[in-house]
Amino acid sequence: MSYKEVEVTCPICEKVKAINIPDRIFSQKKFGSLKIQIPQGAVCAEHQFIAFIDTKGKVHGYEKIDVTMKITFEETVKERAGVITLRRMILMLGTYGVLSLLHAKIFNYDTYIIIDEKFKYSEELMNLIGDRLLPNSYRGKGKVHLLKETDYGKIKVSKESLLLNTQNHILQTPWQQKLKFEQEIVKKALEILDEEEQLLILQRGIANFIKEAEYTVEILEGVKQIYEEELKEKLTKELMIPKINRFRINLIKEFIERTISPKIASKIMGDYFGYLKIISKKK
Repeated sequence: MSYKEVEVTCPICEKVKAINIPDRIFSQKKFGSLKIQIPQGAVCAEHQFIAFIDTKGKVHGYEKIDVTMKITFEETVKERAGVITLRRMILMLGTYGVLSLLHAKIFNYDTYIIIDEKFKYSEELMNLIGDRLLPNSYRGKGKVHLLKETDYGKIKVSKESLLLNTQNHILQTPWQQKLKFEQEIVKKALEILDEEEQLLILQRGIANFIKEAEYTVEILEGVKQIYEEELKEKLTKELMIPKINRFRINLIKEFIERTISPKIASKIMGDYFGYLKIISKKK
């Protein structure tokens, strides 16, 4: 296999190092900008991050990954029994790959994983694991598909799907926003050593978010439209939670649009100045 040497800079400590990336990844022009996971130790000892690289090998930017985990390479008892743990998923797909897979499952994006001969899990098992994270009524969506085809030129995947491989490269993400929510709940889960408890923490984090989204739907069903600022105030007051920011509102809107109803989601208006006009009229 031939490689392209690409010089990358850690966005945290600014250490610079050249890394080798397989040429075949760059041969597929349709992917545009690729996301390459740079694991802890590859460029610097302390940090892991994402490098955005075009098909010519030019770096266009970076994204920090604020999740750390000391991973041992010895299989746990559960893993030897065929259970896919969070630790095993991170070893297989990298931290950002797991965050992306989690986002795809929650927000109903199909996922395609290009696997190598070492990958020993079935599509059915991968989908069962993903469904366990979600409340019953949202299971069965955002399917995971495994591709054994190593010729990247023959891959045909919708632009609305996540595409990654087991070499820790993310070839296509159908969303633009950062994975702050997924990073937050995975980070909490990794603070716990017990593998079953890790799963429960992920389930609780996702369930709490979905409750916010479902309550938002109740609000939206009673109005023709609502501005983001007003919606933030309503959710914060009525759910008695810390003030919701714009990122969270956009996340809720994405969830409603992709899993419940695009029509209902479209009632959320983003014009802040329009909201201020309404407030001034009320006064």
